[in-house]
Order: sequence, then C-alpha cells, then structure tokens
Amino acid sequence: MSLNRRNFLAGAAGLAAAGLRARAAVKPRSGCQTNAWNLDPARFDLLLTALKEIKELEFQGFETNIRFVQPQLNNLAKAKAQIEATGLVFLGAHTDIPAYWKLGNEKAAAQVTGLCADAKKFDAKAIIFSHIGSLSKTGDFTEQQLEQKCRFLDLAGQRCADAGIVLAYHNHEPEFEKNAREQFGLMRHTNSKTVMMMYDIGHAWRAYPDAISFFEQYHTRVYGLHVRDYHNHDISVPLGQGEFPLRKLEAAIQKTGWHGWLIDEEERPDMSDKPGMKVTGPSRKTMREIFGV
Repeated sequence: MSLNRRNFLAGAAGLAAAGLRARAAVKPRSGCQTNAWNLDPARFDLLLTALKEIKELEFQGFETNIRFVQPQLNNLAKAKAQIEATGLVFLGAHTDIPAYWKLGNEKAAAQVTGLCADAKKFDAKAIIFSHIGSLSKTGDFTEQQLEQKCRFLDLAGQRCADAGIVLAYHNHEPEFEKNAREQFGLMRHTNSKTVMMMYDIGHAWRAYPDAISFFEQYHTRVYGLHVRDYHNHDISVPLGQGEFPLRKLEAAIQKTGWHGWLIDEEERPDMSDKPGMKVTGPSRKTMREIFGV
C-alpha cells in the first residue's frame, strides 16, 4: 500500500496541528506572591486575610516568605487546616539562600534541610531561594565564585529532593547583568533535575532584553514565572499598565507548552502601606485576558 506525497503532507500537517492544539490546551497555573499585602510574622491572621483575598481573585496558588508561617509550628494542625481551608495550593515558601560562602556548604546545607522540614509541614511544594546581590551586582565575578555557588546549589537541590520538595532559585537583576553571565553559568553548571528556577522574568528583563528568549531556552527548568510590569523600565505598575512584553511572553509559553506556575508579584518595597487587591486585582484581570488563566 503506497502513500502519495499529498496524503503524506496532509497527514504531517494534521499531526503538527494536533500537537499545537495539545500544547494550547495545557495552560500554566495562576499564582500570587503575598508581597503586596501588609504582613507580620506575629500576625498569622494577616496572612490568612491575604490568602482569602487571593482566593477571591481566583488564583490557584500562593507564595509567601517562610517566616510568615514558621511561628505557627507550635500550632501546626490548626494553622495547616486554616491554610487548606482557603483552597489555595502553597506553591512555594520563599527565603534567602543560606550564607554558604561563610558557613561552608555542609553547614549551609544543614540549614536547607531544616527549611525543607518546616515547609513540608505546611504542605509547601517548593523552597524558593533568593540571593540578594547575587555573586556581583555588576556581573563581575570569578569562575571560582560561580563554581562554589553551583556546588552549593547542587547540594541544596539534593537535600530538597530527598525531602520531596522542589528547590527553585529566584533571580534578581544582577544574575542577568553582562548578558546574563551568572544565570547562564548557573544553568550550565547545576543539576537540571534538582535545581529549578523561580524565574523572575520582570527583574531579568530590566537587565537583559532577551529575557523571554532565555525562558524559551530553559523553560523545562522553570518551576514558576514571576511576572511583573514596569513603567519607564523602573516604576512598578499592575500587569498591562507598563512596557513589559506580556504578549510576547504568552507566545513563548504557547510555543514551549510550558505549564508551571505563572505568578503575579506586586512588590512595592517603598510603600509603607501595601496596596493588596488594589494592584493584584487589575493584574489578575490582565492575566486572564493575555494568558487565559
């Protein structure tokens, strides 16, 4: 039985179209960082209020700093039940990376083990590590510094994997200075199975115009995307009110079939009274309109 060229091309086109439809049907999950709310480690009720409002905005999950839940370890059953009652997934507990450059890898990794244990008690799915300032604010560092950081992340990633939790590294702008020198180094020299990214694509874009191309290249290692928008490349505004290329990002998500956590982070560090729903509400509307989630 022969297959002529026309039938072959038609079949190939059909398979390609089916593949595109399948990727389009798989969408990211919507999440929200709690940085837009006034929180206090001593006031668990403030976190619960924020989660209630995040749920009202129809997000599927939330991310918060681990220090806002750790004080409840002595009241774990009740606190965990209250979080579960919101109907939100605790997608990630955020914290600073342990000072491995002072402590040494083993002592720093022991801290990671403790953080994993605390986060797991609240059913957090990931530990999200930030390295404020990173190796260098300007992208100038030695290969030895990069190697040391990669060794620590690999060790920490294994500790997290052993605990049944994801390690997701959260970048700021410095990792993307000098053509994303540090972030490319981290991706090339760490274990792709145990060191994931909480890719703050807004921070990255401010330092590296090809931030979306970077996402396309490493999307399989992106546990979550922090999306944010800026006016004049500097002033934080709700999604859709600035210049960040949201539709280009949406096209990249469709192209790759990525379906991790798409997270709105309305960080307003200069505001003493956080805006909460005033900024997350408009951003949530934009997320639905552009990303369909």
